[in-house]
Amino acid sequence: AQPAAELIRPKAPKAGKRVFLEYITPIWKRLSFLQKVSVRNVLRYRSRLIMMVIGIGGCTALLVTGFGLRDSVSSIVDDQFSQITLYDYSVTFREEPTQDDISQYLANCGWTPDEALLVPSGSTDIVFNNASKSIYLVISSTNSLDGFLSLHDGEGTAIPYPGPGEVVLNVGLAETMGITTGDTIQLRDADRGTITATVSAICDHYVFNYVYLAPETYEQQLGELPEFQTLYLLAHDGADPYAEGVILSDNEDVSNVTVNEALRENVNSMLSRLDLIVVVVVVCAAALAFIVLYNLTNINITERIREIATIKVLGFYQNETATYVVREIRSLSVVGSRFGLLLGKVMHLYVMAQVQVDGMYFPCKVAPISYLISLVLTLVFATLITYFMRPKLRKVDMAESLKSIE
Repeated sequence: AQPAAELIRPKAPKAGKRVFLEYITPIWKRLSFLQKVSVRNVLRYRSRLIMMVIGIGGCTALLVTGFGLRDSVSSIVDDQFSQITLYDYSVTFREEPTQDDISQYLANCGWTPDEALLVPSGSTDIVFNNASKSIYLVISSTNSLDGFLSLHDGEGTAIPYPGPGEVVLNVGLAETMGITTGDTIQLRDADRGTITATVSAICDHYVFNYVYLAPETYEQQLGELPEFQTLYLLAHDGADPYAEGVILSDNEDVSNVTVNEALRENVNSMLSRLDLIVVVVVVCAAALAFIVLYNLTNINITERIREIATIKVLGFYQNETATYVVREIRSLSVVGSRFGLLLGKVMHLYVMAQVQVDGMYFPCKVAPISYLISLVLTLVFATLITYFMRPKLRKVDMAESLKSIE
């Protein structure tokens, strides 16, 4: 039996073991004495290591998710209206105009035939695997969209206008309905009938759902050409888009004029609220980093109070004592933040899958600068928190700490 005094004394720490880095002689020999001590301490307290890596990783992952959300959503307006939708106005007539009517209308408004493209107006339903969805059907009267719409894939590769029996549809529609290149789809119109075509390509498009079809395909399967009632028009250099919209609408045969600049501003205004979400995510990430680092650092100092008192007695200066403890936290913060970059990419993919809405497509992308900012912010949070923990180290009483076990 042991004396009662011995039973109430704290258990001796586990005996130290060689860490794997010691077997890599070229690296181990180049480490200073304090660096070797830090490596042993980090690998000795594995539960603390795991908690800190997960906590700091979660902080970085939140930042990557927030900035990635901004990258994925904020760029779609510029991409849509600068790289895909190149025309500036859409003019819809009350009835299908003749070529003479169009020429006269363009001349009266100050446009040339080269600045206009005639297409049908209205929507239809796309059917695939017993699922249907309403889409906008675009059929070029010239079998080309050059200068008015740019069909390209996610890599920027140009997509040719679909040939007979083919269609091109946008990526958001394809992902929603599970359509891939080579699949056969149907376009159903309650008044005209059904068109069957093969998907030749899938193009980038972020706002609304569009299907592009050749006029030959429409005529072959439905026996007649569609009614071309809409004009795509290009704006004049330096002109006010709203003033030109007024000029285009000042005609009794015109039923509607859409100014893409107004649509662009509306979508931009809707997405501008995203900045507030990013701010909230950054604040939450900072709070997570503070809670994790503060608590683990506090526990670390409390558990090693005699060790810290000992090195003070041995003559360590205040900065050396702080560095002795802080170095471990910084090392774990670097490891945790890099783990968080990978975790953040996974979280971002999950979040983007949840925010997809019908008629809008948000590409999953995170800019390299967002990864860098997330990494730097995490390390800044860690540095600030370790700075605020220094007063606790200064308050360690050497004599009281060394005899606290008695």
